[in-house]
Amino acid sequence: MGKAERGRTFLRKLDRWIGVPSLWIWSLFRHKRPQPAQFQRIGLCVFAAIGDALLASSLIADLKKAYPESKITIFATPANAVTFELIEGYDQLVLVPITKPWQAISVMRKHPVDLLIDTSQWSRIGAVVAAFSGARWTIGFETEGQNRHFAYDDSVKHSPKVHELSNFGALLNPLGLRSNLSPPIAVSRLLEANCLKIRQPYVVLHPWASGNRFELREWPIDRWVDLAKRLITAGYGVVITGGPSDGDRARILCEQIGHSQGQALINLAGKASLLETATYLQSAAAVIAVNTGTMHLAALLGAPLVALHGPTNPLRWGPVYPGSPHADRTVILGLGPNEGGAFLNLGFEYPVHPTYLMDQISVDDVVAALRKFSMNVS
Repeated sequence: MGKAERGRTFLRKLDRWIGVPSLWIWSLFRHKRPQPAQFQRIGLCVFAAIGDALLASSLIADLKKAYPESKITIFATPANAVTFELIEGYDQLVLVPITKPWQAISVMRKHPVDLLIDTSQWSRIGAVVAAFSGARWTIGFETEGQNRHFAYDDSVKHSPKVHELSNFGALLNPLGLRSNLSPPIAVSRLLEANCLKIRQPYVVLHPWASGNRFELREWPIDRWVDLAKRLITAGYGVVITGGPSDGDRARILCEQIGHSQGQALINLAGKASLLETATYLQSAAAVIAVNTGTMHLAALLGAPLVALHGPTNPLRWGPVYPGSPHADRTVILGLGPNEGGAFLNLGFEYPVHPTYLMDQISVDDVVAALRKFSMNVS
């Protein structure tokens, strides 16, 4: 979910007030059902942000390989539906209004499945929707402190000690399957490189985060300005990316950089589709991004990437994945756990008065990282 869904304090409270008692009552009257012998219709609930959706999509190829005759339906939200323009292997996409639980349940029940896998890690509303979806058999996470596993016929312990891609893969364990941990990005759908409206080589900058306390995961704007000017001086084009809610801030950033948009600078924030953005990421000399969906997409496409982290733990949510062939094309910058950073697990475990950490990353740190990709920036 983007800022409009995941960042709402009221929705988080509603999730607890309604979700926890609903699941507890459900557990009193419902018995775990035996696993069906066959699955002709498989559903995958993906109700989180774009980055999570990309990683959770890794289950699609494994399910299709194990059950080649089955129809796979993705239950997504209006906020992350664009993700699946880049994903292949599924048969149907159904949009679920997850912020309106009773409507969400109604939508789910119109698309009954034999097996439903809920990839939500903490949301109780997601578990409630899965419980009342009409699915014959369900799998989901048992996450410590979230009281959500009562909803499922089988559950998998969610681990705070492994990368989230590995957690998603573990959801296949009740089926006796092993995940190959590779999200099925449909590279063939990317637009041709000649659609790019920027001189090459160029660098993509993605300054914007989303979700709970997103401002604590963003790098200071003056450093983005300094970095962009140094890149342009070195002869690189600069592309600013972002979603619809980032448009105004991206426009101000471009004004501060001080170049008219054209061959040296282009602003795609709020203007380009995710498919177009992916094309720019794939052809970039480098991508610099905070921890967000664009960072994950760049990493999965194998773009040279500098990932800026503060409270987010890169071992849990970073762009280096188990089994990834692109680890040598990624540099992660930010404070580690022993320095006060990298403390987020599910994304909302901030102290009452959190310290801003992103300013501990300097422009020189980023430039040094870019030089590891043989880029000539001073």
